[in-house]
Amino acid sequence: MVTKDKYFVRYNILLLVLVSFYIFIVGWLPFENVINEIYNFTFTAIYIIAAKVITHKKNKKFFVYAGITITLMWVSDILHLELLSIISSVFSIGFIVLIIVLMLIRLAKSKNVGLLEFVEAINIYFLMGIVGSILFRIVFNHTPGESFNVASEMINANTDLIYFSFVTISTLGYGDISPIEPLAKSLAIFVSISGQLYLTMIIAILVGKYLSKQNNKTEPN
Repeated sequence: MVTKDKYFVRYNILLLVLVSFYIFIVGWLPFENVINEIYNFTFTAIYIIAAKVITHKKNKKFFVYAGITITLMWVSDILHLELLSIISSVFSIGFIVLIIVLMLIRLAKSKNVGLLEFVEAINIYFLMGIVGSILFRIVFNHTPGESFNVASEMINANTDLIYFSFVTISTLGYGDISPIEPLAKSLAIFVSISGQLYLTMIIAILVGKYLSKQNNKTEPN
């Protein structure tokens, strides 16, 4: 069990590093000509490590799903086909949501509150924000120039929509980018509510587990 926990801790920390790089670092790297490729390479690594995070030993089915998702992402980026881009985005959302659900289940079943649980909780939140950015990108690509209050040529489909997703999920709402199209507005509401529900739920789970563990320690034998 200890060895298995170390396995999951190691890959969860690696996933946290990759997701943090994707969210916080890539956007301001001075390589504008290849910024989309950097995002794609980082996303490729995230998919592979995410599959490792929820598998152990010889379970290969998640790697097959990850491989299909990665292939669709790169092919759609090279060919620039709208339909293929939508299919790729749907596969990406499906894969990440599956990862989130499985991590939540494992977190809920865990009897401990340690490094693994805290890192998993952070990873889930970051992955939720990434799912939000992909959803916003689908809407933006479907109705460019109509979804947000900023001209489409002024918005980077990766950097700006990642920023907008996390500003929305945290309910910070600076207002520099705002949804103006009904679908974009509904999506913004969904993302913001999801973020608040998750934080409420995860705090309750972690605090409940911690208090339960403390009570078990203080109970007389």
